[in-house]
Parts: sequence; structure tokens; C-alpha cells
Amino acid sequence: MPARAANGRARIDLLWPPTEDAPVPRDIEGLDAAARALGGAVLGPREITAALGFDPLAVLTPAEQKAAARLPFGPADLERARAAGEMLVLRVPRDPEGPLTMLRLAARLRAGLDPAVHKGVGYLLRPEWTIDDQPFAAEETCMAGWWLVGREPLGETLNRAYADQERVLGAAPPDRPRRRSAPEIAFDTLLWERVHGERLLTAAWDWSRSVSTDQGYAALGEFGPHGLRVIAYSRAVRFGTLGVCPQR
Repeated sequence: MPARAANGRARIDLLWPPTEDAPVPRDIEGLDAAARALGGAVLGPREITAALGFDPLAVLTPAEQKAAARLPFGPADLERARAAGEMLVLRVPRDPEGPLTMLRLAARLRAGLDPAVHKGVGYLLRPEWTIDDQPFAAEETCMAGWWLVGREPLGETLNRAYADQERVLGAAPPDRPRRRSAPEIAFDTLLWERVHGERLLTAAWDWSRSVSTDQGYAALGEFGPHGLRVIAYSRAVRFGTLGVCPQR
């Protein structure tokens, strides 16, 4: 667990403290009210700056900045989110140096992923691989924008095969998928732990929409003292702690 400040809250250790090149970001209209409505369950520009040391709004394209300048959620959405235990997250696809992949995120944080993910994982008759060889870790990035995300798998998605989970999640626009990608799960989970001092997915797995080189789908979970674990499963697999943390 991270160190605690004198007031008992988790202390954020700044690995890349804001400088003139990475100022504290400007406020987003309605964000303070949303944070109050959600009881502080937010990963916004200020939290990202504190954790990663750069202004996330400054690395967005003009179109992305325009979309990020307003929250796409109204009071009813936020009330529903608080009742469901969801968090509000701003994701960005890059840092000042380039694409913010899962591997790049872990390097910036200097922690977060279980070291075993670099030593090779596999199951049944699948060949072993490391995440260093996987496009979902080395190439994929988050979709820019604001999301409301479940902090634990939806109960109805547990112990179901991939297609059955899709039926539970229901239809969604192509640009607002209900299932997170692997880098999005890592972004939300690792930054939440760094900012709020709480490990999510400690006893469960979130099954992503990201495909591995052996045509499985990446799952991240069992976030323990050594870090967040990563594996991939075929669409037919199901067990009691493999589910989906829906987003909207």
C-alpha cells in the first residue's frame, strides 16, 4: 500500500512532478460537481498530472481536447454511477514522448505490473508468451475521452464464456464499447491505485476486447503485492472470477 499523508489519505508520490512544461491542467467544466456526486471516485486531469507528471490535456489533439473539455454525463448518469460504484476516468492515448502503451505506462509508474508478465505465461496447450511480445501491451493505446467504469466485474458476467458476456453487456456504439481494452484496464487500475491507494481487481479478472497473438483475449486481474497480472484466454473459457467491468 502507498504511504499515507498526515490526514490519513493516500499520498501521491510524484515521479515526474509538474514543471513549466507540464503545468497543473485547467479545470473541466462540471468536473468538480461530478467529483462531489461520485464521492471523489475520479481520475481526471489533476489526478493524472499528479501520478504521471504531465498535463494530459496538453497531449491531446485539438479534436480530442474539444471532446475532453466537457463531461458527456448528466446528473442522472452520475447518480446511477455512484449507486453502481463506478468511477469517472479521463483516458489519454499518449504522453509527451509518444504512445502511452501498457508497457510505457508501467515504465512511467516504475511499478504496477507483476514481473511475471515479462517471464512468459501460458495455459493448457498454448505456447508461453510475454506481454513484451503482445501488440495489446506494446502498441495499443487507450481511446481518448471520459468514461464511467465499474470498479469490479459485473456479477452477471462472471462464469460465462466471452460471447455470453457480450450478450449480457448488450449492444453499444462502435466508439463507446462496453468492454475495455487491455491498455484501458491497465490505465484505470494502475492509476487508481497510485492516486487513491486502493488496488482494484484483487480477487477477480477483467476480460478485455484486446486480442493476443495466439488469438486469445487478454484478461487483467489478481492485483496483488507484486502487481497486476496479465494472461489471455480463448473465448470458450469461463470461471467464477473471470468477468467484465463495464464502461459507458
